[in-house]
Amino acid sequence: MDASSLQAQLIPAQQPAPITWWPPAPGWWVLVIGLLLLALLLPWLLRQARRHKRRRHRHSWQVLADIPAQLPDAQWLAAINIRLKQLLKQRGDEAATRLFGEAWLDYLCSRNPQARRDALQPLAADLYRPQLQLSAEQRQALLKELRRWIRHDDV
Repeated sequence: MDASSLQAQLIPAQQPAPITWWPPAPGWWVLVIGLLLLALLLPWLLRQARRHKRRRHRHSWQVLADIPAQLPDAQWLAAINIRLKQLLKQRGDEAATRLFGEAWLDYLCSRNPQARRDALQPLAADLYRPQLQLSAEQRQALLKELRRWIRHDDV
C-alpha cells in the first residue's frame, strides 16, 4: 500500500455544525433566574426601605413633638437641644453632642445646605440669654426648620 491509496481511504474533513444559541449554558440560566428574582424583589425592598425611613423620621419628629409647648422659651429650647443631641448620640455622632452656641448652629447648618440659619438661631446663643422671648411665629419657624433638618439629615 502506498501513500496515495491510504489517502484515498481517509474520510474528507468536514466543517463542524454551528453552535446553537439554544439551550443556553447553565450559567446563563442562573443569571436569568437571578435577574428575574431581583426584578421581582426590588419594588418590595424599596418599599420596605421607604417605610423604615418614614418610621425613623416619625419617631425622630415625635421625640421633638413630645416637648410641651407651654414651657417657657428657655426651657423649651433647652429641651429641643437635649432631644436633638440624644437623637444624634443614638445615631453615633458623639462629637456633635458636645457642641453649643455658634458651633452647634454651624453643625446644624452644615448637615443641611438649605438650612435657614435665622430660623435655627434660637438654638445657638439665644438659648443662654436670661430673658429670652420667642414669638409664636419664631417657634413655628424653628419647628418647621427642625422638621426639614430631620428629614434631610436622616436622624
